[in-house]
Amino acid sequence: DWQQIQPDKHHDWIGQRDEAFESFYPMGSKEAKAGNADNAIFGLFSNGYKTSRDAYIYNFSHEACADNARRMIQDYCDALHDWNDGTSNSEDLDSIVKQYSSHVRWDRELKNNLRRRKEVTYSPGKIRVTQYRPFVKQCCYIDYTLVNNKYQQDSIFPTYNSDNLAICVPGVGSTKPFSALMVACMPDLELISKGQCFPRYRFIHSQASSLMDEAPALERVDNISDTALAAFRSHYQDPAITKDAVFDYVYSVLHAPDFLARFANDLAKSLPRIPFAPDFQAFAQAGQALAPLHLNDESGPQYPLTPQTTGTGPLFTPRAMKLVGENQDVLVVNDHLRLKGIPPEAHRYQVNGRTPLGWFMDRYRITTDKHSGIRNDPNAWFPDEAAFIAAVGRIVHLSVETVGIVKGLPGALEGVDGC
Repeated sequence: DWQQIQPDKHHDWIGQRDEAFESFYPMGSKEAKAGNADNAIFGLFSNGYKTSRDAYIYNFSHEACADNARRMIQDYCDALHDWNDGTSNSEDLDSIVKQYSSHVRWDRELKNNLRRRKEVTYSPGKIRVTQYRPFVKQCCYIDYTLVNNKYQQDSIFPTYNSDNLAICVPGVGSTKPFSALMVACMPDLELISKGQCFPRYRFIHSQASSLMDEAPALERVDNISDTALAAFRSHYQDPAITKDAVFDYVYSVLHAPDFLARFANDLAKSLPRIPFAPDFQAFAQAGQALAPLHLNDESGPQYPLTPQTTGTGPLFTPRAMKLVGENQDVLVVNDHLRLKGIPPEAHRYQVNGRTPLGWFMDRYRITTDKHSGIRNDPNAWFPDEAAFIAAVGRIVHLSVETVGIVKGLPGALEGVDGC
């Protein structure tokens, strides 16, 4: 009866949350992030990098990324010159940005930076490889003045070679099924929908230094709290548990089928909380196996696929790749290349709503941005056809192995209080 339906204490009428979820250990909290509490596993967490002008800042081609950045910076600097010479009112600013918008997309944040007279200088050292989508990297021109919001990424991946890892999960408001992915370089906001990143370490800028200094003054500090470590050691009566093991454990639990199924509503509406599963070591070891699979997608083992070639031509075109065959076991790359032998398991592991192979199909094609006319051609990303075939073999391998590891996980909730 509709009259008997009542909202829960979170004011949810439908998709109500599970009370047991609140008894689990929080991955992060606003209080811990602000440094006012030590009540979460991770002290710092942050959204991914938000550009609001991806076409101008990301590109598969290093050369195109550089050219786009130069043109964008030239428009910005020309606008800044006129703004410095003008009467400095809002009408003038709107007129100026309209005049200099051929190679840049203006939004409120970029206009505010212009209003504040922030200067920008092109530097080739600011081009960095970042994690744009699951298992798909691109070149990115990193300049915080030119993007909508860096959030706390300068404390997580402050340089191109930051020695760090981060577990990325959907942010509040995501409509995608919950998933987690570990990365070793700066992630885009939509790597995982509205993504929140929980890093193993954080970096403290110990003295004034810019992002692109050759040797920025950075201090790497642990981002897993001593309180959380003590809680894990106490619960499992194991003083040998380390923070690295906790990190691996968390990553594995975030893949546990029983946990994801029961707490789907909670995970869609709040930051994750982590239960004390019956077998800590089983989950820690599974996380230790999952991490290199997902991090080494460009260098790991390959699943044996059978290439079929019928000619030559460009590897990628504007037309997307597709799967064919009764079991979708053939990837049609283009008119002259097919890859046969894709196993069913490759279609079972999903991140941010798609399989790794699905992300390849979605991203590895030539696109042209409607507003700017900028072309993004992934043919510049792979040195040759063999390199792409190897890349497909690797993501199929990691998909198959992930399915096997997740299938072998013990129950995360058996015997857990409230479950």
